[in-house]
Amino acid sequence: MLAAAAGLIAATGTSAPAKAGAWPMAEGDLLLIMPFSATRADDAYGVTGKVEPHSDYRKMELAPYLEYGLTKKLTLVSSFALTRDTTNYYGVKFTQQSVSRVELGARIGLGEWRKTRFALQGLAVRHGATSGDDPFSSRRGDIDGEIGLFMGQNFTLFGMNGFTDTYGAWCYRPAGRPGEAKLNVTIGAKPLAETMLLLKSETSASLGKVGADSAVQRVATSKVGLSVVQQIYKDVSLELGAMRTVAGQNSLRETTLTLGLWYRL
Repeated sequence: MLAAAAGLIAATGTSAPAKAGAWPMAEGDLLLIMPFSATRADDAYGVTGKVEPHSDYRKMELAPYLEYGLTKKLTLVSSFALTRDTTNYYGVKFTQQSVSRVELGARIGLGEWRKTRFALQGLAVRHGATSGDDPFSSRRGDIDGEIGLFMGQNFTLFGMNGFTDTYGAWCYRPAGRPGEAKLNVTIGAKPLAETMLLLKSETSASLGKVGADSAVQRVATSKVGLSVVQQIYKDVSLELGAMRTVAGQNSLRETTLTLGLWYRL
């Protein structure tokens, strides 16, 4: 999602400090990230959080992401996702291919307090595909609203420059779907002048219940991941990463591999 991507905006130039979503883009600067990801899930977390067998699930996604520094404090953000997913249900395959979502928003820098940078982000997310039969899933045409707060710090550890970036958000969902709380944490460090390591954690949980007749009353997931961002030219970097679901409730246990191209203008 866009909010998660914003937490991965880290400079990899030889002189640029480590920065992330809590820092606005410089006025007039443009950042393009082209991540391609492949996701696989063979099991899921049940209602009690225990791992259970599940239909074989595969997803491939290309999700271009843009950031543009409109002013010194205001950064415009946008993204869309081209998605193909397949579920093998006891030998019967169901495939869906679509522009699964479009995200538009803005992030405003709030300044610094006690060496911590703060930024407020608002997003509108339009879904282009129906993602499931349960009442928590999005439907084609649904538009969600999200408001979140970034908190970021720079640090130096064992001679390495780095940053921490935390994003907490609340997501409103229409059509009687419960809202969602998110907490994403990114830690970045530069062991080499042109290499950035990113350790990521993404947690989300539904807020509120649907009806008494629904078998699914809560959805939650926690993921951890590691990425390497390597500068290959002055303004071009390549990201290679992996993420794994490590806990959840009524959610898939996914493994995702990502290859992304970063380009700054």
